[in-house]
Order: sequence, then structure tokens, then C-alpha cells
Amino acid sequence: MKDLSQILAELANHGSWEGYGLLHYAIEEAIKTQPMPSSMDRLCRELVDVCGKQNPETIYRSIARAVDDIWARPESRLLLREYYRRELVEKPTPDSFISAVARYLWDSQANGSSIYQITYDYASRRYGVIIHTESSQVWASFPAITEDLARAERIVRFLRRNNVSLEDFKDFYLSGGLQTLETKDRA
Repeated sequence: MKDLSQILAELANHGSWEGYGLLHYAIEEAIKTQPMPSSMDRLCRELVDVCGKQNPETIYRSIARAVDDIWARPESRLLLREYYRRELVEKPTPDSFISAVARYLWDSQANGSSIYQITYDYASRRYGVIIHTESSQVWASFPAITEDLARAERIVRFLRRNNVSLEDFKDFYLSGGLQTLETKDRA
């Protein structure tokens, strides 16, 4: 599986451009909200704090130039099929590009050995767990469990390692037993 840096390095015409760095960060943030698409306005506002720019529109233009640069390169157009899962006939918008690559990376993680993934709720600024059962095409989301990413990672690690069923996890969640899961994971 490719990671984000590899993907952008393959697609990029000029990897040192500031727009590519902003694009990288925006995709990382968009992965956290999967399977829901991210708001481009929200991503640009968040990037103001990260990169020291004054205006979200300046950030959007930098990201748009990076996407334009990717589209201008014929080799990149062929690679984009893998992330969009279809042939593109026109240049993607920055939000479309970010969503497609974020979804590709998120799906690649989800198609690994686990049905459990960490998700992030921007409204509450808390991490949760999302579960996808391939056999039944069921998605279950348990949002806003904790503000602590490390704690969310410990919970997901325990769930993966012990192959906890969706029903058992639902019982843990509803009974407040997530603290028990975390304690067992530390042992």
C-alpha cells in the first residue's frame, strides 16, 4: 500500500512547492473524517494556523495550483484513475482531489486486517471509532469517544488484536465499558 508521501511524489511535478505541503496536510486531515468528505473551507481555515498564512483563500489558491500542476502532467492523469476509481475527463477540483486521495488511503487502511478505524469529529474535537463489516456492508460509527488520540489508538488496537465483534463492541460502548477495554490493552 502506498502512503500519502509516495502518492504525492508520484503525482507531483514540483514536489518542493508550498502547495504540495498544504495539499499533504489537507489530505491527512481529510482522512480523519472519512467516510464523510471534508469541507474545503474548514480545511483551509485550519491550515491558516498551521502554515502562518493570513487568509484561507491564499491557502486554497496554493492547493489549487498544486492540483493544476498534477493535472498538467500526463503521467499523473494515468495515476489518478487509481485514486478516483474511474477515468477523469476534466481537471479535478481541489476538494475533489483531496477527497479522492483521502478516501483511497482510508479504504486501504480499512481493507487491512481490521474492521475498526479511528475517526475524528470536528464539531466536538473528539476521536471515535468507525466499523465496517465487509460481509454485510454495514457501517457503524461510535463518534466522540475521547479527545485523546493515543487513547483512541489504544482502544482500536485492543479491538483489532482481540477481534472484538461489532455486537460486543456495541455492548462495551453502551455500558461505558471502554475504560475496561483500555485497561486490558495496557496489560
